[in-house]
Amino acid sequence: MNLDCAAPAIRDVADLLAALRARARNLPAGEWLRGEGLDERRLGRLPTATELEAAAPRHPVRLRHRTRHASVLNRRALTLLGRVEGCDPRAGLVGGAENALSRLVGPVPRAILAEGLVASGRRLAAMGLTTIADATPRTYQGLAPLRQLMAAGSFPLRVFAMRPVGSSPWRGGGMLFPGPVKIMVEEGSRGLRPGPSTLARRIAAAARSGAQVAVHCLGAATLVATVAAFAALPARYRVGRRHRLEHVAECPPPMVATIAALDLVVVTNPAFVHWRGDAYRAETSGPARRWLYRARSLAAAGVTLAGASDAPIVPASPWVGLAAARSRRTAGGHVLSTGERLGAADALALFTTGAAQSLRAPALGRLVEGGPADLIVVEPDPLRAPPDEVADTRVLLTLVGGRPAWRA
Repeated sequence: MNLDCAAPAIRDVADLLAALRARARNLPAGEWLRGEGLDERRLGRLPTATELEAAAPRHPVRLRHRTRHASVLNRRALTLLGRVEGCDPRAGLVGGAENALSRLVGPVPRAILAEGLVASGRRLAAMGLTTIADATPRTYQGLAPLRQLMAAGSFPLRVFAMRPVGSSPWRGGGMLFPGPVKIMVEEGSRGLRPGPSTLARRIAAAARSGAQVAVHCLGAATLVATVAAFAALPARYRVGRRHRLEHVAECPPPMVATIAALDLVVVTNPAFVHWRGDAYRAETSGPARRWLYRARSLAAAGVTLAGASDAPIVPASPWVGLAAARSRRTAGGHVLSTGERLGAADALALFTTGAAQSLRAPALGRLVEGGPADLIVVEPDPLRAPPDEVADTRVLLTLVGGRPAWRA
C-alpha cells in the first residue's frame, strides 16, 4: 500500500508516523508498506528506522526519498534487504540500492498501477501537456501496463519512453515512441558510480548501436566525465544525434562552449530554481550560484535547451518552470542569477520546440499545416503576462492529435 509522504496533512515526522500507523492497521501482516515523496526539508528531518518500526511493527516499510535515489527503511525491511553498500542501519537510510529494493518490495499491484496511470494522464492533460518523456528507463516489457492503457484509450498523452543500457530496441506504435537510452550516474563522497571509464564505455556502446543517449548529469564531476566521454566519440556517433544531458544542475563556465561544440542538448529543470532555489542558496557560495541550472548563457553559446519538470521530484506543472525560467525567483522570493533569465518566447520554447528537438521529433511543439494538431487554450497569454501570473496559468482545453484530452 502506498503512502503520499508529501500530502498536505503530513507536515512533520509525527504526522508521517501517524499516517503510517493508520495505513498499517488496514494492511495484512507481512505486506510491504510503501511511501513516496519523503522530504526532510519539508518534515524537518527524516524518520529513523526505529520510529518506522514502532509505527508499523508487523510490516516491512520503505519510504522513498523525493529524489528517488534513496529510501528510509524500518528494522524489518533492513533485515529483509541484508547488507548493502551505502546503508546506515541506525538511521535506516539506504542510498544507491533502489533497484535492489524495488525487486525486494515487488511491483505495485496491476490494478493500483493502472488506476494511478489513468489519474496521472488526466492531471497532466489538465496542465496542458500533450507529450511526456518518461525518463525512468524501462524495457518494452516493463511498459506493458502503459501500453495496454494507451491501446484502450485510457491514457490520452503521447509518450516517449527511455530504455536502460543493454536493453533491446523496440519500434513505436500509436502514441508510444522509443526515447533515448538512459544512463544513470550517482555522484557521492566516493566518486562517480559508474566510474568515468565505465561511463565512457556505456556511452560509446549505446551510441554505436545507433541510439540517442541521455545521461543523468546532475553534478559538475558527472558533467565533466560525461562531456569527456562524448568528446571521445567519433563525430558520426555524435553529430545530429541530439544526445542529452539531463539536468546539468552545476555547469562550470568552461563547460558551456564545450557542450555547444559537441552538439549536446541540455534538458534543464527551471522549476527547481523555484522549488529548491532557497536550499541551493544556502548550500552554495556566490560565484557557484551562477553555475546552477544555466539557461541564457547556454542558449547564447548555441546549445539546444529543453525544459523538463523531473516530476515527481517537484510538481509537474510546466507553467511554474516557464515562469521560473523568466524570473529565476525562488519560492522564498530570492533571485538566483539574473544573468540566466530567459525572455518570454525563449522560456516558452523550452517546453515546446526545444522539448520536441530533444526527443528528435521536430514535428511536435509547433502549430503547422499537416502537423499533429496538438493544441492548448490557456489564460493568461504566456508571452505577455508577467511570470507570477504565468505560474498560475489556467488550462481551458488540451487537444492531443486533434482529440480532446482535457476540457475545463
